[in-house]
Amino acid sequence: MMQKSAPALAALALALVAACGGNPWVVDSYEAPEADVAARRSFAWRAGEVGTPLVSRPQVAADVQARIRAVVTQELLQKGYVEATDAASADMAVSFQVTGARRAVNDEQPRFGAPSPNQVLTPGSVPPRPASELPRETLVRDGTVVVFAEDPASGRLMWRGLVNAELRTSSIDRTVDQVVDMARHIAQGFPARRAAP
Repeated sequence: MMQKSAPALAALALALVAACGGNPWVVDSYEAPEADVAARRSFAWRAGEVGTPLVSRPQVAADVQARIRAVVTQELLQKGYVEATDAASADMAVSFQVTGARRAVNDEQPRFGAPSPNQVLTPGSVPPRPASELPRETLVRDGTVVVFAEDPASGRLMWRGLVNAELRTSSIDRTVDQVVDMARHIAQGFPARRAAP
């Protein structure tokens, strides 16, 4: 019986590792029914938009734009598309949008009732704060990254991928890394190019 359960445990452990190392973002994607994105061959870039507090730092906004463009381009190339040198000859116009805001959230759950005697009377323990005291607040960033593919002739939306997440980071660099990672995961959901028959 132990021999039969060992492979099952190994498979379960492998599945857990794969799940933990997978996509940390929930990607919401949409493809217009008439678009047939997989039949397209080439794409060209339109300017992306960064509409967050990062805009107040032009060098950071420029870094975000360059890095998002690089990761999305890499994913599209891996899916069989080619980047057109001339935007007029491209089958798709690709762009992105980054938006965000900061807000305060409560770090702690409200306390109800009195603490146990063990918590209060233990030597060297820090006394709990009064139940009437307001909970501590932390600033978090709500970030949204959207990648678009549009028909260059009509401007109609062909495909859209979106991630909206709460980013609890302490530095701008870490926030930028997460925003770029969101864009990469969105592009990974882009339909792979279908080879011509």
